Amino acid sequence: MLAPDRVAAAEYAKRRVLAEGTDTRFGTFVHDPAHADRAAATQLLDARLPPADAPNPPERDPAARALLARLDTLFDRHERPHRVVTGVDAGTAARLAPLARARGYEREDYWALAAHRVDAPAIPDERRLETRSHGSDAAGTVHESVGRDPAGVAYAAEVASALGGQEVVAFRDGDPVGAAGWYIHGGADDPVARLTHVGVRPAVQNEGVGSTLVRAVVDRCPLPADRIVVCATADRAEFYERLGFVRNNALWRFARLP
Repeated sequence: MLAPDRVAAAEYAKRRVLAEGTDTRFGTFVHDPAHADRAAATQLLDARLPPADAPNPPERDPAARALLARLDTLFDRHERPHRVVTGVDAGTAARLAPLARARGYEREDYWALAAHRVDAPAIPDERRLETRSHGSDAAGTVHESVGRDPAGVAYAAEVASALGGQEVVAFRDGDPVGAAGWYIHGGADDPVARLTHVGVRPAVQNEGVGSTLVRAVVDRCPLPADRIVVCATADRAEFYERLGFVRNNALWRFARLP
């Protein structure tokens, strides 16, 4: 099992790489002025509350109230209308939840899963897989075909490229039909690979393209399988579990979007 903090650091690397960071006593606030129109480019990462001095009703927790007030100040400074705060500490999430809910935030919980028992891919004769640097036109075509916003696709590709990301693109009859990738975070003593978005063109969905791509990423990534993670909501986690991933730890996000 990877330490939850190590997984969180790899997950949040994609938010830090293009952004300006401000350390606060509650976490690191990041803002990317070049992509300020994207909600994910401005948020408070790895939020943690200090231990409570005394028991308080959730709505009167002074530290939780201070965190949300600080969040308002930071977002207002950059004239951002949304609010996003993320973390891995379960105690912080529990203390924030009632106050955040009362202020219009929605909570999302998701799992980090590690690729402990993922088999090598079986590739049908009519397909080929190519490994490329992240951000290829072929992969962009795939991601846009499933309805992702082109600007969002370009932003995600720029982030992954800045982190040295690689991606595997699946082709059938010369046309790109699927894409999935990874980036590696950390030095040689403690690296973690984070899988990036898996996309499969609608015309070939339910044909095993997605599972083949995920297996290929695990097979081609230079790190051992137990250092390769993917983050997914509970409903999507089952897909990865069927391929041999196992749940490592939970992460959470509170967001209030305009």
